[in-house]
Amino acid sequence: MTLPTWLVAALALINLIALPYIAFLLVTTLAAILGRRRGADAAAPIQRFLVMIPAHDEEGGIGDTVRSCLAMDYPRELFEVLVIADNCTDRTAEVARREGATVVERFDDAKRSKGFAIEYLIDRLKGSGRFDLLDALVLVDADTVVEPTLLRSFADLVRSGGRWGQCYYTVANPDASWRTQLMTYAFALFNGVTPLGLSRLGQSVGFRGNGMCLTTEGLRRVPWTSYGLVEDMEFSWKVRLAGETIAMRPEVAVRGMMLSGGGKAAEDQRQRWESGRRDIRRRMPGQILRSKHLGWADKLACLIEVTMPTMTALLAGMLVLFVADAATLTSPLPPALGPCLWAMCITIALTLSLSTVAPFLCFGLPWSYARALAYLPVYAAWKTVLALKPKPKRWVRTVREQPAGR
Repeated sequence: MTLPTWLVAALALINLIALPYIAFLLVTTLAAILGRRRGADAAAPIQRFLVMIPAHDEEGGIGDTVRSCLAMDYPRELFEVLVIADNCTDRTAEVARREGATVVERFDDAKRSKGFAIEYLIDRLKGSGRFDLLDALVLVDADTVVEPTLLRSFADLVRSGGRWGQCYYTVANPDASWRTQLMTYAFALFNGVTPLGLSRLGQSVGFRGNGMCLTTEGLRRVPWTSYGLVEDMEFSWKVRLAGETIAMRPEVAVRGMMLSGGGKAAEDQRQRWESGRRDIRRRMPGQILRSKHLGWADKLACLIEVTMPTMTALLAGMLVLFVADAATLTSPLPPALGPCLWAMCITIALTLSLSTVAPFLCFGLPWSYARALAYLPVYAAWKTVLALKPKPKRWVRTVREQPAGR
């Protein structure tokens, strides 16, 4: 059966629009899988760190997080753990002090977000002169456990001349439910494979909000001024547009607690993330094009990355496009279009295959987690419904189910 000309033209246009995103995912995934791994650095640490934990009403889990940070394998005289008890109405500050953290309490009902809390502490450090005595600030969420070698990895980053770092951010309770297993897989793909591939290609990665290293030298060049729903992503682009590079440290991880079920808490959290990302996608392309610090190739890569659909939408769209292209190949086509569609089908199949196995190969996920992918259509439908709801007007703390690390 001969297809209408308009339908063939529409399919060709869709393939042309999708090609940059598919190529981006394929290249970064290949780089993550095939790239050379870093060797261990045995140099004696001398870098001074302040581990900052912004916390709002986190008395249930802050103790585990503080203990995890204080137990890191790093000279105790070279780092301090500080909790920013931000607008707390519970015993967060008391519990954090009891576990050995320094605590700064902040109360400001007009400026309620993680971004404002971070700016407040940085200003305090500068005002007291302590900022100049530090090499870097490390940001850890209040529902997180960290690996013991976190600071050693960031010390290696600072020694090598890096100003910004992001470690692998994954899930602390992956076996709580099918939802947390699926999120562990998604985190391994979005927080692991993609930034690892970018880093191995010599590109900057984005901050992931947890397990971030901000050197004091970097903050003098690009001050913290991000307060939105996804302050980490917003600040990432400010750093990158200034010509700076955020390096991925895949050898070390922080693990945050995730909600095991759905409900309002999960909806609020996901809606905040997705709304913030949509706002970034809307505002950032023009700034990328106007940047004086990025070359044309970097601008192209950044434009592809910032406008890319969510990983769930991209993988689902690729599958649908593969089926449409394969079905179209059974009909008579213009001479040039047939080979192009064949090439596209092969590229999509290769990208889907590699993307599916990359989290297991790169970050050692148990292969049994592949069963959770059966729930992907349910999860994708849930996210689609949330995307239709109004944008949140302000940051709202996500209700925790249990303390981190338990």
